[in-house]
Amino acid sequence: MTTPVLDHAAASRLIPGTGTLSARPLPQGRFNTCWRLDGSGRSYLLKLNHREGEPHLRRMADAMTDAAARGVAVPRVLDVGHDRDLGPYLLQEWIEGRTFAEARGAGGIDPSVWPVLGRQIALLHTEPIPGATATPASRTRQLSDLLARLGRHQLVPDDLQEAARRRGTLLAEQLCDHPVVNTHQDIHPDNILIRPGGRIALLDFDHATAAEDASDFVKIDRWCLTSSEDRRTLLDAYWQQRAQPADSRFEQRLAFHRLVIHLSYFLYWHGRDPTQIPGCVKALRDELE
Repeated sequence: MTTPVLDHAAASRLIPGTGTLSARPLPQGRFNTCWRLDGSGRSYLLKLNHREGEPHLRRMADAMTDAAARGVAVPRVLDVGHDRDLGPYLLQEWIEGRTFAEARGAGGIDPSVWPVLGRQIALLHTEPIPGATATPASRTRQLSDLLARLGRHQLVPDDLQEAARRRGTLLAEQLCDHPVVNTHQDIHPDNILIRPGGRIALLDFDHATAAEDASDFVKIDRWCLTSSEDRRTLLDAYWQQRAQPADSRFEQRLAFHRLVIHLSYFLYWHGRDPTQIPGCVKALRDELE
């Protein structure tokens, strides 16, 4: 989501003392209009968001700042607010590196990436949120609320909706109480940055929210991991960093959140690109089968 023109004078107001700024649009942004700005030997990422507005950008900035405080490598937030010409904006430092998607396309992923990524996710999940716990009742309620919203829009075929309800309710009731942590919720190949020396940074905290830890692995499983050995390496490093034994119900917990995320895609694409709905139907049917 980009525009071909940026108000350079307005952008320069956000970064005083940089002289003439050069700007390059970044087409990968879905929620935000994104620009790389360069001036006086420094680089920045400017995100503009007229759809969700300043409150959304402030929540994203808070999530990134909190993650950084826990030791997660994220771009440093420099400013967030509302400019009279640019509208709602988030300004952050530019971090050099290649996204996971770019690295994979250029020759593959070095296996050393997996333990580094596992430790970064573990740092994000370090501290449970006081007073917040996922329970069988809260999971069932989450599923029911989501299915009700889908039903109002008639987005999911009746047979699949009922099958999803049965499967999700069974999983929700089998899982015991579990702590809730800060999560990213969108860890996929474009949001993992591989930096020089094999370091990892996490990008784009648009979806960040309090949730069960397993939910952060749904998109990694789907779009990043290609072998059981890489998955084992990732999870071993994750649990070691958290200094606790692996969760014996992790796979069931992951299955519940995988179902919830499959269902949420219907609502996401309904409001943005309805031509994607048939693909959502197929993916949900495959998941339930």
